[in-house]
Amino acid sequence: MILKSVYIVGDKNENKKDIKIDTNKITSVSEHIKTVSNQSIFFDEEVIAFSGLINSHDHLGLNTHDLHKNRVYEDYVDWASDNFEGKIQEINNIPLILRYQWSILKNMLHGFTTVIQHDKAISNFKSELVDVITSFKVIHSLHYDSKWRFKILVPSAKKKMIHLGEGTSDLAKKEPKQLLRWTVNPKQIITIHGIAMDPIDVTKFGGFIWCPNSNMHLYGTTANITPIKSSVPILLGTDSTVSSDWNIFKHLRQARAMNFLNDEELFNTITKTPAELFKWLDKGCLGGGKIADVVIAKKKKNKTWDAFFGINSKDILLIIKSGDVIFFDEANLDKIAPFTNPSKFEKIKINNSTKYIKFQVKKLFEEIKKYHPEFTLQNTIELT
Repeated sequence: MILKSVYIVGDKNENKKDIKIDTNKITSVSEHIKTVSNQSIFFDEEVIAFSGLINSHDHLGLNTHDLHKNRVYEDYVDWASDNFEGKIQEINNIPLILRYQWSILKNMLHGFTTVIQHDKAISNFKSELVDVITSFKVIHSLHYDSKWRFKILVPSAKKKMIHLGEGTSDLAKKEPKQLLRWTVNPKQIITIHGIAMDPIDVTKFGGFIWCPNSNMHLYGTTANITPIKSSVPILLGTDSTVSSDWNIFKHLRQARAMNFLNDEELFNTITKTPAELFKWLDKGCLGGGKIADVVIAKKKKNKTWDAFFGINSKDILLIIKSGDVIFFDEANLDKIAPFTNPSKFEKIKINNSTKYIKFQVKKLFEEIKKYHPEFTLQNTIELT
């Protein structure tokens, strides 16, 4: 398969390129790859291409419900104490496998083909649409994990992840130094949220996961990452929909408007930086030898960066996961048909744009409603 004449997001010369895919790998990205008539896809409009995005923090068991917020909170304990148990009980009534699958849909519809799961993992869970990464030692927080000292002190080859300094209260401000007092190797620890963290403390750890959309919803503020961006890897996470928006592109536009990172730096938080930090050598960019996780979207703005940060799910024309087509726009049906079997796809509408998706959305929706009758599709999705 050769994807012809696409603008690569992040390509400094902004010339159109061709992407050649063989089996599950990208074999070449360059100008003017020789066109093979039955193996080439030309798009009818100008498009951008980027590698499948990486979500460094999500709770896959918590995406079936909407934002839980009644006010601005001081910290995560304050938030959880605000009648959250009733919602959690309602969520837990839905089998975890169904909640996982719904979360896979959320991420894939926004071009994310890799997601790090923070909570309980389902043994041997696999998806054709998104790589779910559970190979980390997860510590929820100092307040809610009574064994956090033990987990921190036990040597492990796995990196450890923890919510830390989540909020603006004294509790949140004290957590980072409390953790550091018990930490033998802070570079093995990836911190999440860190709103109350001192920049000097942040840089002592091995990475920082920024969740600005979730932070702004719950606490009315977020971490200022400008002072730390040159000293520690910055990754972006979404959190779940109980604390953030379903539309992940809204997260990115909100983060861009804060001006803590330039466009390339922000793009790297969901591509290159997590791939490098976690040594995923075949992810994070479009290039020869990389896994063929490729997203093609409409180029609605002249500048490629503006085009990328301006897209929504309806603008995505094609998603390829490990060389297989998993999602495409109906307008490209004839172009895509030679490379897949459209009968294995289900049709949905996203803001009146018809898409083919290799996923049984209708069946999943009906299954979830058996356990949660009030469950509704997101406003952007419509079953056909």
